[in-house]
Amino acid sequence: MAPVLDSVLLAAPMMLLAFMGVVMMVAAAVLRPMPRTLFWGVSAATVAGALVLVASGAGAAATDAFMGMLRVDAYGHFFAAVSLLGGLFALVVSDSYLERIGVRVGEYYALVLFALCGMLGMAYSNDLMMTFISLEVMSIAIYALCAIKRADERAVESGFKYFILGAFSSGILLYGVAMIFGATGSTSLTTLARVLAESHGEPSRLLLLGGALLFVGFGFKVASVPFHMWAPDVYQGAPTSVTALMASGVKAASFAAFGRVVIGAMGDDASVWVSALWWMAALTMVVGNLAALVQDNLKRMFAYSSIAHAGYLLMALVSVGGAGEAHPALGSLAFYMLAYTFMNAGAFAVLSLMTDANGDDAVDIERLSGLGKSHPLIAAGLSLCLISLAGLPPTMGFVGKFYLFSAAVGAGQIGLAIIGAIGAAAGVYYYLRPMIYMYMKEGHNELAVDGRARVALVVSSIVLLAFGLMPGAVLAWADASVRSVLG
Repeated sequence: MAPVLDSVLLAAPMMLLAFMGVVMMVAAAVLRPMPRTLFWGVSAATVAGALVLVASGAGAAATDAFMGMLRVDAYGHFFAAVSLLGGLFALVVSDSYLERIGVRVGEYYALVLFALCGMLGMAYSNDLMMTFISLEVMSIAIYALCAIKRADERAVESGFKYFILGAFSSGILLYGVAMIFGATGSTSLTTLARVLAESHGEPSRLLLLGGALLFVGFGFKVASVPFHMWAPDVYQGAPTSVTALMASGVKAASFAAFGRVVIGAMGDDASVWVSALWWMAALTMVVGNLAALVQDNLKRMFAYSSIAHAGYLLMALVSVGGAGEAHPALGSLAFYMLAYTFMNAGAFAVLSLMTDANGDDAVDIERLSGLGKSHPLIAAGLSLCLISLAGLPPTMGFVGKFYLFSAAVGAGQIGLAIIGAIGAAAGVYYYLRPMIYMYMKEGHNELAVDGRARVALVVSSIVLLAFGLMPGAVLAWADASVRSVLG
């Protein structure tokens, strides 16, 4: 095991985020009035610095830190980078947006940094207790961020609802960890993998029950059916910049931890859990896509969309559990998670511009009427993000869905792939519906002026096109990250 100093250096991105989170929290209490631009700049620079630290360690060999609690490997680096990118995009749109909605509190930026620290802990965690602690660090910060617009009843309701349901799910997850400890004598994923291997496909009932409770806890965090009920209300009530962080960073971190447990710890014995994963994936794809069809509020539409996409990502885990040799399916999970982050970054950058004179979100689909004429470049960028979310060529979303479905078919999960394809076909309708309003209906709704949000939209659009046409390097990176967690 690495000495303490070496462990601290290995966890440098997390340490940087935690330290600067404390600094920002103290500064928010001392500096009145709050220097808005300074807080935003320091926070964005901190996240960018953490991203550089993650990238600098990408080529190093996998190493344990803090007595095996963390596993610093290519898998962790990949999902840490995805979470940080999601956080950076959320911060880019935050400054001007928060001013428009009347949120002038420096603790917003401290909470974002703490949430990202928890996300990185989940990505690198090699122990169920570390996963739980990191999950709570992330979740508590997100609960507060959802309700940070204290004068808005919807925001307070969304934060309270997320907190109550999140507390129940955390308790269930912790019960699962306790049962796994009772069955194995350890909370280490390495030990869990060894015990499962020695069980020859017949784990104890206590271990099975512990695993089932873990699935419930992770199911809530990734918003899979039937643990999805919180997502639409929370997405709609939370500030748009917070919703953007939840849709990308939180989902990436949750799937990173879920994937490390299912693939890294359960390994070839994941077949024991395939039936539960299969039904979770199938129901999530069906319910998410069907519910999104009837939504007129764009944030609720994206909430149900995120549920459907969680189903697609769960399909990758099913593929690996169904056939041990189909391990590249987890590479599809990593690639699609990165693509999903950029899709959401562009879409929520546009939603952050849709506020009314009272500082409230005005994200009804009718507000898009005539956008193709009044703001042609913004309409084009949003259209590209929607096309990618629908999985149409030549975007990164198309490559990701093709990779996901190919992995499922290769693992023999034909039925699940068919369900996913039908769901994706339904998704084309509700993703193209906003484009009808933008280009085929008359209207003239002004958008807020925010150059940073427009930059986020441009960057997202370029990435979605570039890696849609030339995905090879990212696909190789995603597969390499999987090989590292498989050992």
